[in-house]
Amino acid sequence: MSKTETYSTAIHTSYGMGGFLDNFLTAAFTIRVIGFYEDEILLPIIFIGVAYILYGIWNMFNDPITGYLSDRKTRFTSRWGRRYPWFIVSFIPYTVFYLLIFTVPGSNDIIVFFWLLFTICMFDLFYSLWMTNWLALFPDKFRSIKERTKVGGLSTLLGQIGLTFGMLIPPIFIDYGNKESYAISGLVVLIIGLISGFLMIPGMHEDKELRERAVKSINGEKESESFFQVLKFAIKQKNFVVYVFVYLAQMMVFMLVLGSVQYWVRYILNEGEEIEMVISAAFLVGSVVSVPLWVFLGRKLGNRKVYLYGSISPAITFISFFFISDIIGTIIGTALLGVTIGAIWTLMYPAFSDIIDEIVVKTGKRKEGIYTGIRTFFGRSSNIIGAIVFATIHTITKYNPGGIDQSDLALFGIRVIMALVPMIFYFISFLLLWKVYDLKPDKVERIKEELNRLNL
Repeated sequence: MSKTETYSTAIHTSYGMGGFLDNFLTAAFTIRVIGFYEDEILLPIIFIGVAYILYGIWNMFNDPITGYLSDRKTRFTSRWGRRYPWFIVSFIPYTVFYLLIFTVPGSNDIIVFFWLLFTICMFDLFYSLWMTNWLALFPDKFRSIKERTKVGGLSTLLGQIGLTFGMLIPPIFIDYGNKESYAISGLVVLIIGLISGFLMIPGMHEDKELRERAVKSINGEKESESFFQVLKFAIKQKNFVVYVFVYLAQMMVFMLVLGSVQYWVRYILNEGEEIEMVISAAFLVGSVVSVPLWVFLGRKLGNRKVYLYGSISPAITFISFFFISDIIGTIIGTALLGVTIGAIWTLMYPAFSDIIDEIVVKTGKRKEGIYTGIRTFFGRSSNIIGAIVFATIHTITKYNPGGIDQSDLALFGIRVIMALVPMIFYFISFLLLWKVYDLKPDKVERIKEELNRLNL
């Protein structure tokens, strides 16, 4: 290994499997849940919207507090580390609750409503524990720009594969109109999720140096800050706030586009579920091919510039989806989306590490957990906002759940959700990154020098 790489490629890849697991389950969740409950279970869309709003309130407290608690010292910290124990206890139930979402007991709307609410809240609880500690480990474990971009690139590459598999695998087992087929699909997703989690164990393991640094950092704090003190400081950090919005925008696009795939295939293209697999393959090819390019540009130009490119180029690409109505056009458009969206996915982890480094220099403390929790909260908020968008647009455009045909207005509503709303979010992200975000390469380098001086 070079002097700038502390860990082997095997460890980098093991850690990067978190990108696969995250995107695999998130894609499988995002694409299926609303469509399953609306078109297959026939739960009124207003019930689904209310369930997601209540889930959002739960999420508002769950994610940041989970991050705050994970930063604190436990009796396992000295022996196992700060992040590893939380990872071990969370990834199995995280995958199990995905399956339970699709095993609905009965058909009564009230029972179905509460089952949906309970299972998505539990899914989110263990997702937050898992995601917070996986991502919080990144800036502490991988210190150099070279190692961060390498691990970030691997995480993105595996994440794009996971995203595509999350789109590709469920349709193999799903038949539109057959509720039981969704449970079979959920079981397959569960098995793949568990295998992915076990493959992550070497990458999540914290060695002696990491454990000692964690204990030293916690013991060295003169006084324990409250959750609200840390939260108050976080929302005053302009680069962190911009990053959080860009992440929210990315996850909004993720939710709206993936959630629209089955509607697009079923009603815009008038095709069966097998076409979802073709679209997924197109996205995979586009995103995988683009990762080396974005890693190269990130190292050469800096994370900020590539983030700028990664926010404006998808916004332009989405315009084409107002005119596409055929399979070939959809395949080409989806492949281009994979290429352009790859920029933000590739630089997401290195950029977050730059921001955490800046905060550590300002505070002299490592509190990655709570900042990751806040990030996770806004990322998961995309599910609530997305559900509200679906409920609002479907109601206004008089979408017919489970219908064979849709009106022209309902078809236009599908295009609005698929393209217009994501385009707006990306354009706002571009403006914020351009005007507010100031972590340019020279500033990032000064921060790293100060971190070395402080031995943090």
